[in-house]
Amino acid sequence: MDCLVCHDTTGTYAKEPTGAGYPAPEVDLKHVAEQVGHSGRESCGKCHFSGGGGDAIKHADMGSNLENPDPRCDVHMGDLDFTCAECHTTRQHRIAGRSSSVAPVEGVTRCEDCHSDTPHIGNSVLDHHLNQHGKSMSCNTCHSPVYAKCAPTKTWWDWSKAGDLEREPVMIRLGDSDPLPDYAAKKGEFRWARAQKPEYHWYNGNMERINLGDRADLEAEVVEITAPLGSKQDPRARITPFKVMKGVQAFDVANETLLIPHLFPSGKEDKSAYWKNYSWEKAFSTGMEAAELPFSGNWTWKETWTYWRVEHEVMPAEQALTCHQCHPSLRKEKTCDRCHQDSRHVDFKELAHKETDFSFLEGKRDNIEELREGDYIDFKALGYEGDPIIHGGRFKELPLGRKEGGSN
Repeated sequence: MDCLVCHDTTGTYAKEPTGAGYPAPEVDLKHVAEQVGHSGRESCGKCHFSGGGGDAIKHADMGSNLENPDPRCDVHMGDLDFTCAECHTTRQHRIAGRSSSVAPVEGVTRCEDCHSDTPHIGNSVLDHHLNQHGKSMSCNTCHSPVYAKCAPTKTWWDWSKAGDLEREPVMIRLGDSDPLPDYAAKKGEFRWARAQKPEYHWYNGNMERINLGDRADLEAEVVEITAPLGSKQDPRARITPFKVMKGVQAFDVANETLLIPHLFPSGKEDKSAYWKNYSWEKAFSTGMEAAELPFSGNWTWKETWTYWRVEHEVMPAEQALTCHQCHPSLRKEKTCDRCHQDSRHVDFKELAHKETDFSFLEGKRDNIEELREGDYIDFKALGYEGDPIIHGGRFKELPLGRKEGGSN
């Protein structure tokens, strides 16, 4: 990286793919240098919108659509005209923020940095309960209820299928997006998704990772390259939304390590790059040598998962998940008055039966009705006996031993 990566305002600065970080020879460096300025969504996005080699491929909630998004795609950038640096604050060029795949070497940025730990500022019973929810749920669990709303993301990437120069890709259209291929000889087989419900897991701010050179359990059905840490019993953990990037990658059989292939040719004399001769043996041998790691010459293909937190694409407050969406018990006759006395000032039934507005997703996914089903985050998968309204929260039981269908 260099200064111009972030501070170019012309949109013309680019790196030479095989130049080890040097600018492309066609860039007019004098023109670029004379027009430097503050970073913006465009300059940040040149790298971060293209994680995985294309638009919104790995990051489910980040793509080129964030350069000028609809407010319903991202309320901060689309409605409030935020730049990335307004949340990812910077001091002495140390930029706060991290992805799930790397450690927070320059600081962490959180919703609470601006919104506080009690962001629901009214005095109503609902505001009180929502602030209590914040102790066990991340903000984006409710405020980013779907990912890849405005640009498709890749959810499956099978490298073992690469190299078939005769295979014709099938073009996939997701809603009103441009068609996307299900195959590329250079990279393998793909699946795409749009406007998807995240997977929800307990997350205490730490990730377990298989780093370069670490041994992996090749007997396991799936190798998790990254995975969130936390549990229902961990008071630091909160329910957090993730996109799970699944695929197939190669591992060294003898050393039990993830293999790093040499893909992009470094020049005309490069004889080992996979994208030049489609030889995995040469690509792995050269890649592992460059990484200074051993390669036994034998490899196997394993399914891998990586977990990517959903942090962006925050929707307007009126499109956040509602009580009705997550708590199946509130869909019945007895609602908030299961615990609270009926009030002349609050219509509990109207409040509890309010549905999440997913109408914005019309044309962006095939079946919106799937999103309207109850138990949105699947409490049993998170370790609860069932709906916490009936069975109690993490660290306390409901008062008076209330049970489903019972009375006070």
